[in-house]
Amino acid sequence: MNNDILLEIGTEEIPAGYIPFAVEQLRKISETELKSAQLPYKNIHIWTTLRRLILYVEDVAGQQRGTETEISGPSSKAAFIDGKPTAAAFGFAKKYGADVSELTVKNDKVYILKKEPSLKTETVLPEILKKVISTLTFPKTMVWEPSCFRFVRPIRWILALYGKKTVKFQIADVKSSNLTCARNLKKIKITEPKRYSDVLRNKSVIVNQTARLDALKKTVVSSIKNVKDGELSASDELFETVNNMVEFPTAILCEFDKKFLNLPEEIIANTVKKQKNLVIVDSKTKKILTYFVGVKDGISINLDIIRDGYEKVIAARLEDAEFYFKNDTKTKLEEKIERLKGIVFQEKLGTIHDKVLRIQKLAKWLCENLETEGRQDGEIIERICFLCKADLSTETVSEFPELQGAFGKICAMKDGEPEGVSDGIEQHWWPINYEGKIPVSIEASVVSIADKIDTLASDFALGLVPTGSADPYGLRRAAYGIIKIAIEKKLSFSLKELMIQVIANLPLKVDDRVKLISQLEDFIKQRLDTYLKEKNILQDEIDSVLSVRLVDMLDAFNRAVAIHTIRKLPDFEPIATSFKRIGNILKQANKQEAGSRKWEVDENLLKEPEEKELYQKFLVAKNKIENAKSLKNGDYAAILNELVLLRKPVDNFFDKVLIMDENEEIKTNRLALLSITYNQFIKIADFSKIISNDSDR
Repeated sequence: MNNDILLEIGTEEIPAGYIPFAVEQLRKISETELKSAQLPYKNIHIWTTLRRLILYVEDVAGQQRGTETEISGPSSKAAFIDGKPTAAAFGFAKKYGADVSELTVKNDKVYILKKEPSLKTETVLPEILKKVISTLTFPKTMVWEPSCFRFVRPIRWILALYGKKTVKFQIADVKSSNLTCARNLKKIKITEPKRYSDVLRNKSVIVNQTARLDALKKTVVSSIKNVKDGELSASDELFETVNNMVEFPTAILCEFDKKFLNLPEEIIANTVKKQKNLVIVDSKTKKILTYFVGVKDGISINLDIIRDGYEKVIAARLEDAEFYFKNDTKTKLEEKIERLKGIVFQEKLGTIHDKVLRIQKLAKWLCENLETEGRQDGEIIERICFLCKADLSTETVSEFPELQGAFGKICAMKDGEPEGVSDGIEQHWWPINYEGKIPVSIEASVVSIADKIDTLASDFALGLVPTGSADPYGLRRAAYGIIKIAIEKKLSFSLKELMIQVIANLPLKVDDRVKLISQLEDFIKQRLDTYLKEKNILQDEIDSVLSVRLVDMLDAFNRAVAIHTIRKLPDFEPIATSFKRIGNILKQANKQEAGSRKWEVDENLLKEPEEKELYQKFLVAKNKIENAKSLKNGDYAAILNELVLLRKPVDNFFDKVLIMDENEEIKTNRLALLSITYNQFIKIADFSKIISNDSDR
C-alpha cells in the first residue's frame, strides 16, 4: 500500500539567506536517494520556515521496485560441451547462488539473471532519511553535541513518518519521532503526513513557503489600506527575505518623525530595509512617506507594544543616519580623497587611493582606444575617476555599505558637480548583481570597466581565483559586468590590450604575464559563454565562436548572433559540414609536411571547370566581404550569407575534382584553393564545432 513520507528537521533559527539554498539541495538529494533505492513516488514537496526544513513525498510505494541484473560468465564453449554443463558452468552458477538450469547463452557467453531482493519501504527509509539530512551542506555550520555532527543550526527535533508509522533513526543526539513543535516549542503529535500542514496551521505556523508568501503580501498590503496614496516600496527579494524570517506573518503599520524627511530618500529607505523585516511605504508619486510596515512573527496580539518597539528602533537608526549625513556633508567630496590613502584595498595592492590612480590610467587608455557609436567626454570620465571612491571614506557608507556610490552621487549633487559626474559616481558600481542595471552613460561605463578589470587582474595576480561555488571577492560578477556593459553599450576594445595595460599598472611583480593573461581570458570566456546562453545562442554556436578568438567581446557577440541567425538557412549546415571536411584535409596535408604552410592559388593551374567555378565564386564573395564593413564588428550576417552561397561550388568541387592529383603542383594548388576558402570562414568561427540537426546536441 502506498503512503506519504514526511520528514521535518526542526532547528534553531536558520539565517534567511541559507533557506533557498537548502530548498534546492533537499529536492535534489531526496530525488537521488529515492531513485537509488528504487522507490517509486508521485511528487516531492520541499517546505521551509526559519525553524524547519521539510520533505514531503506523495504516494510512495510500499516496497522497492524489483530489479534484475544480468551477470556475464564464461564463454558458452567453456560452460557447455555437447549441451552438457561443465565444471565452469557449475562454478559460475554456485558463485551467484543459482542452479545451472538458470544459465542462459547469448552472443557466445553464459549469463545469469540475478534478482535483487525487494525490501519494504519502512525498512529502507531510515537510512535514506539519515542520508538526506547528513548530505545537506551550508556556507557555515555548527557543532553542538559530542559526536561533532555539523549542521546549519542545532537540530532540536526530527519528525519522520511513513504513513502512520514513525521512521526511527538518530542524527547527532536527536532521535526521530512522530512529534513536532508548535511556536512555543510545545510538543504536538502528528498521526499521519496528510494532517501535518493543517495541524501546524492551527498553531499559527504556515509551513508551505509559497502560501506563507501570499499571506505575507496580503497582510502587508492590507496594513496600508488607510494610508492616502500609499504604495509599497518592496522588491520580490525583500519579500522573500522577510518570508524566510517568519512562520506566521502579521503586518503592523508604523510611522517615523517627519523631520527625517529632510534626509535623502536613499538613506531613509536603506535605514528601514536594513532591519530586514520592515518595508518602506512610498506615495504613488514615488515620494517616501513617513510610514513603514513591520512584520511580526505570530498572530495579532500586543500590536501596540510591538509597533512602539519598531518605531523606537527606526527613530534611533534615523538619528544616527542624520548625524552621519550632516557630518559627512560639512566638507566637499573632493576634500575626502586624501582619506582614501588610509583605507587599504589589499595589503599587496595598496590603498583605495592607489586603486583610484590605476582606474584613472585604465579609463584614459580606454578613452583613447575605444570604438563606440556614441561620443565620450574625457573630462567627465577623468572627474568620475577622481571622485568615484571618495564616499568610501564617509561615516555614512561605513554604516550603510549598500549606499556606496549612491551616497557619492548625493554628495556630488550637493557640491554642484555636473549631472554626468554625479550619476557616474553611482553608476560605475553597476551592475551590482547579475540581473542589475548597467551604467547609462558611456563615461560611467568606461569607469566601471576600468574598475572591474583592475579588481579581476589584481586578485588573479595574487592567486585569489574563485574555486567551485566560492567567490568571496565577486570576481565572476565583475567579469559578467564587464561583458554586459561592453555588449549592451556597444563598446569595442581589445580585451588583451586592456589586460596588458592593467597588469602593467599593478604594484606587484607578475612572474608570468602570458599565463596571467591566459587565465583572465579563460575566466572571461566562461562568463561570456553564460551570457550568450542567456541570449538563447546554442552551445555549439558559442563553442564555434569562442574557439577561434576572443579579441573583442562585442565582436564575439556579433559573430555568435550572426551564426545563430544564419543557421536557419537550408545551405548553412551543409556548408558547415564541408568546412569540417576542408579542415581535416588541410590538417592532414600540413601534418604530412611537418608543419603549416602559406597556401597561394595559381589561377593558371586550375584545370577542371568545378575548381575554376569555386575560385571565381570565392573571389566574388571575398570582394563583397571586403567592400562591406570592417570584419571587426562588421555585418557578420551579410558576410556569412556570402560564404553560405559557396555551398554549391564547394559540393561540385568535392564531387568532380580529385584533390590529391598525381601532379604535385596541381595537388598543392587545389589544397591552396581549399585553404583560402577555409580562412574566410575561420575568421568568424570554427564551423567544425557546429552539430548537425541529425546529431545529438
